[in-house]
Amino acid sequence: MGLGSTKREEKASAREKSSDSSPEALKMITVSIVFALSLVVALVLTPWVRRLALAIGAVDPHGVTLRKVHDRTMPRLGGLAIVAAFLLPLLALLVADSSVGRIFRSDMLKVIGLISGGLVITVLGVYDDLRGANAPQKFLVQFGVAIALVALGFQVSIISTPFDVTLELGIFGPVISVLWIVGLINAMNLIDGLDGLAGGVTFFASLTMLVIAWVNHNVLMMLFMGALSGATLGFLAFNFNPARIFMGDTGSMFLGYVIAVTSLQTNTKGPATVALLAPILALGLPLVDTLLAMGRRFSRGQSMFQADREHIHHRLVALGLSHRNAVLILYGLCLLLGFASLAIAFGNRLQSAVVLVAAVIAVVVIVRRLGYSVFPRHRPHLRRKSSDVRKQQQVRSAAREL
Repeated sequence: MGLGSTKREEKASAREKSSDSSPEALKMITVSIVFALSLVVALVLTPWVRRLALAIGAVDPHGVTLRKVHDRTMPRLGGLAIVAAFLLPLLALLVADSSVGRIFRSDMLKVIGLISGGLVITVLGVYDDLRGANAPQKFLVQFGVAIALVALGFQVSIISTPFDVTLELGIFGPVISVLWIVGLINAMNLIDGLDGLAGGVTFFASLTMLVIAWVNHNVLMMLFMGALSGATLGFLAFNFNPARIFMGDTGSMFLGYVIAVTSLQTNTKGPATVALLAPILALGLPLVDTLLAMGRRFSRGQSMFQADREHIHHRLVALGLSHRNAVLILYGLCLLLGFASLAIAFGNRLQSAVVLVAAVIAVVVIVRRLGYSVFPRHRPHLRRKSSDVRKQQQVRSAAREL
């Protein structure tokens, strides 16, 4: 009896040692399976969502708008396929009897929080695609979700640079984290102006953060990024030019939400130089485009929510590039920014500093070559405001003299 028990214990111990001998391989196999499942689900569901959108009239009529150009009626709501493809493999992991599944469930509060927040953003996106949501309604929901996620621990506490400068954010950490989430949700929405652009930007950024999470042994974020990259790649099969379906606000806001929240968490287990700086560089295209749009609209006295056709992708098309070529060029830019992000994350201080400075110079040169000036020389609305202030001062001065 004792001998049999001892043998069973030895066999169990041997199995444990065998399973522990290649934990990294097991993690990568699981992430690969999650990626493949998300890819397949997106490939299967997107045509079905397309038929659904056409049936219920959730379409963009053909023509030119301030944000998009398409020569035929296009179904939207494609984001529903992305959401489903992202969530289904992750939900399967919640019940999977494996070591990776147990790791995934070990941080259940954050998993449920991220999924729940994503579903709320999805509902907002569907409502916006079907009925139209105004800016206050969107911000109310987005800020509510962001605050809840930050309260669950999705936040950054430091911002580090390769120049031996580390900013301890303290009480400003949660505020910056909330603004990061809301800002990236809307940045991804703004860049969704050409076939396949938002999906491609997300795909390259998610692959970059997957590598960062893998090197930092952050299994939770590896799984999230694997699911997101698979879902976006599967959807791109139907969304790349010429697109057969749009992701709509349902998709663009969900992509921005997931990439924003997971980028905060990806860095919590990594070296200090990774903290937020690497994701900022990986997401450089939508962030720079959004900052340019804000500066442009402010300088013209326009509402920050005023749509226009002066985004980076619009400028490339205006230069004579086809939609497809413009998107391919921006894909290449995202790929380069991804490599730069990895260099900053894992290089030494000198290497990281050189890459960061080179990336900033390259972005400035590209922006200037595209004809952008954040604060143009002629700013009539600012001059009007200055003139009004001077007139008011003169009136008050004259009144005092009387």
